Amino acid sequence: MLQRREIPFRARLSGLFDDNAPRTLAVRIFNTALAALIIFNVLAVVLESVGWLNSRYATTFVTIERVATAIFALEYVLRVWTAVDYRSGKFRNPVWGRLHYMRGFFPLIDLVAVLPALLGFFGAVDLRVLRLLRLLRMIKLTRHSHVFSLLWAVLREEARAIAAIIFVLFLTLTISAALMYMIEGDVQPAVFSSIPAAMWWAIETVTTVGYGDMVPMTTLGRILGGIVSIVGIGTLALFSGLITAGYLNQLRLRRAPLHEDDEFICPHCGGALRPRGKGRPAA
Repeated sequence: MLQRREIPFRARLSGLFDDNAPRTLAVRIFNTALAALIIFNVLAVVLESVGWLNSRYATTFVTIERVATAIFALEYVLRVWTAVDYRSGKFRNPVWGRLHYMRGFFPLIDLVAVLPALLGFFGAVDLRVLRLLRLLRMIKLTRHSHVFSLLWAVLREEARAIAAIIFVLFLTLTISAALMYMIEGDVQPAVFSSIPAAMWWAIETVTTVGYGDMVPMTTLGRILGGIVSIVGIGTLALFSGLITAGYLNQLRLRRAPLHEDDEFICPHCGGALRPRGKGRPAA
C-alpha cells in the first residue's frame, strides 16, 4: 500500500525539478524561492570575507551557511530520487537511470553546492577554496533562467562554428607569439623570454586589453602588434556575431508556436492571409 502511494507522490514531486515539465504556479514559486536563496547565500559568502563583518556576525554567517547547505542537500537528493519520473524518459531505470542523471552538468553543479559543507566538516581543504566552491553556487541560477537556457541552446547548435573560431584564435596567438619572440627576444630578453611569455602579450593584443607590461620596441614588432590587433578585433567580432545570430534564431524558434494562428497581411492587396495549412485566405 505504501509503495502504491509512493510512485504518484514522486511523480507529482518530479514536476518541480523536471526542466521539461509545464511551468505551473508552484514551479515558478519554487524556482523563485530557490534563486532567492542562492543569491542570499552568495551575498553572505561575499560579506563574510570582510574582516570586521566576519568577526561581528560570525554566528549569523555560519547559520546561513548551514541552513542553505541543508536545503541544497535536500534538493539534490530529491532531484536524484525523482529523476526516474522525468518526462524525457532517459532516467527510467531506478539505478542506472539515476546514475546517468547524476553525471549531467546541472546535477554536478548541485553536488558542488553541497560539497563545501562536506569538505569543511572533514577539514580537507583551505578556507579560501571552500569560499570559492560556495561561490560556484551562482551557476545554479542558470538552470532557472530563460536567457541562459537560450544561451546553452546556441552553444549546442553552433558548437562546430565556435570550435573553428577558437581554433583560428589559438592559431593566431601561437603564430604571433612565436614571431614576436623572434623579433623582440634579442632586444628585450627579460620581457619576451620565451614563446609562452610572448603568448601573454599576444592575448593582451588580440583582446585589445593592452596592460602595458609587455610592449614591442622595434619597428617590426610594432607593425606585427598592429596586424595582430586588427586580426583580433575581426575574430572577436565574428565570434560575437555568431553568438548573436544564433541567439536570435533560437529566440525566433521558441516564439514561433505563439504566432501559429496569427493572420498576415498581403503586401499587394492588403487582404488577410493565414499561415500555410491554416485554411483558405479570408475573402
